[in-house]
Amino acid sequence: MNFLGHAHLSLAGSDNFLFGNLIADGVRGSDLSGWSPEIEAGIRFHRRCDAVIDAHPETRWLLTQVPPASRRVAGIAFDMMWDHLLAGEMHDDDIERLYRLLAREEVPSRLTSLIEWIQVRDALRRYQELEFTLSTIASIGERMTDRRRLRQTSDPRQQSDPRQQSDSRSGRRTHKMGDLEAGANPLADMTPWLADNRAMLEDSFARLWPDMLALRQTIFHM
Repeated sequence: MNFLGHAHLSLAGSDNFLFGNLIADGVRGSDLSGWSPEIEAGIRFHRRCDAVIDAHPETRWLLTQVPPASRRVAGIAFDMMWDHLLAGEMHDDDIERLYRLLAREEVPSRLTSLIEWIQVRDALRRYQELEFTLSTIASIGERMTDRRRLRQTSDPRQQSDPRQQSDSRSGRRTHKMGDLEAGANPLADMTPWLADNRAMLEDSFARLWPDMLALRQTIFHM
């Protein structure tokens, strides 16, 4: 899940716990001793939520519905669509709290440019707009494509890398472009399908989300 999904599940926690949830995708490795206990707990809760949603039957069913050419990266698009569906439920005070926490100095360096992009475009509010969300999904795909071109230019052996592989440091599956044709952007190609099937995605999320909310009870006893 992405910023708003993870935030929604952890808003009842302290600022440090929430911060850990927000930055977890930029943190690598299982040794989190460099972080405070509350931030570490937030990072681990984020990872737990990722594992649950990736393995959820509803997610697995949705993967059978998407265009085959985009299936390898569909999880990224789903994360963004879930944020789109949740954006309208976020209170302005909560959004301001997220921006304040994302401005903290200890944000992992690998997230700096992303967070700057989010802040400049007020993305956490604009995810309510379907067109903005779809454009963001396509942009993510373009950045992935650019990185793939760079890898292939610097090391031709990268052309044979698998499109998905496990990240042994974080334990979560990472999405790779691998053996796609040069210049391919399956996320951009997927956006018309996402627009056409928004109602189906909304129904599917309505079945999935209660199971994610249940995870909060293990943390906050809500």
